[in-house]
Amino acid sequence: MLNRKIHFSLLGSLFFQSLVWAGPVSLDAAQVEPLRRLVATDPEATAQFNSLRKTADAALKATPQPIPVLISEGKLASDPDKKKTLIALKDMPKAYSLAWAWLIDKNDQYSEKGIEFIKAWAQTNRPDGDPINETNLERLIVAYDILRPQFTPEDQTAIDNWLRDRAIKLWNDPRVHTGNWQSHRLKIVGMIATVVNDEALWNNVVEGFKQQIDVSFLPDGESIDFKSRDSMHYHLYSVQPLLALACVAQQRDLDWYNYRAPDGASLRQTVDFIKPFTDGEKTHMEFAHSSAKFDQTRANAGQKEYMPHEWESCQAGPTFATASCVDPSMADLAVKTWCGNGKSSHEHYVNWESVVNAVRRGPG
Repeated sequence: MLNRKIHFSLLGSLFFQSLVWAGPVSLDAAQVEPLRRLVATDPEATAQFNSLRKTADAALKATPQPIPVLISEGKLASDPDKKKTLIALKDMPKAYSLAWAWLIDKNDQYSEKGIEFIKAWAQTNRPDGDPINETNLERLIVAYDILRPQFTPEDQTAIDNWLRDRAIKLWNDPRVHTGNWQSHRLKIVGMIATVVNDEALWNNVVEGFKQQIDVSFLPDGESIDFKSRDSMHYHLYSVQPLLALACVAQQRDLDWYNYRAPDGASLRQTVDFIKPFTDGEKTHMEFAHSSAKFDQTRANAGQKEYMPHEWESCQAGPTFATASCVDPSMADLAVKTWCGNGKSSHEHYVNWESVVNAVRRGPG
């Protein structure tokens, strides 16, 4: 059950730093103007923002499509409930783009529409405690983080409570507290704890992160998901949410990228594990020896991505882009591995996240 007390005595020396809320999930106040300047002066950053604003402009004419419960985990692509969920989740990039577009352009049309999307989901959607379903709300949480000051006090309280209840249900759910499930649980609960400024929730994430690095990764960086699923896809699926969480921790002046478990496992090592597979030193045949029955079920249903096939290194691009928040060297790797680049129109920024991460890292 959720531990509502803060046990500082359990924290390693890395975590003795102040746990006082250091700012929002997206950017703290001092980072907003540097982002605006970067978008105004760097052509690549401008191009990424223009692409995001195009999505925001289209969203101004859209109607939110929330559903009562997200249903995706454990379902085949042909499942009608999963199809409905995927349609509803098209709202996530819309809300996300509206929020960032408002922050850069200061156009209240964007904030008003973003608020409409967030309120529609809060009024309709309820959690089920499944982190693989709940992880899909990440962009809505970021959007609320940006737009929260624009909500009325009453609506702030309502949305805060909606998110807090969601985080508590997610944390207390008894299903699978290792592997990629726990990575996604930690990410969502950590983001919510930071947005709504709940230090008791955050303290659970602090201890949970330490445990996750200890039990779900080996000292050489290999994940238990890679071992059981024989899949780099699932290694990335376990690592990327922890990198997003490490970025939130960095906003709170905590270095979780370099934290080491007693056996030497670390988030940095999990990223280093990927590198030989992206530079050609190693290759990998995906799902060739997976022990998960559902992988075979999906393959038998004709979902080719779960049939044995050679892993394409460009699939690591999004993970490297997320890692660029806490490791500047990852920005270059994201560019080199980004799918569909050819010889690349990207020199620095492969997506909007990588632009924001450059500001989060600060000068240097």
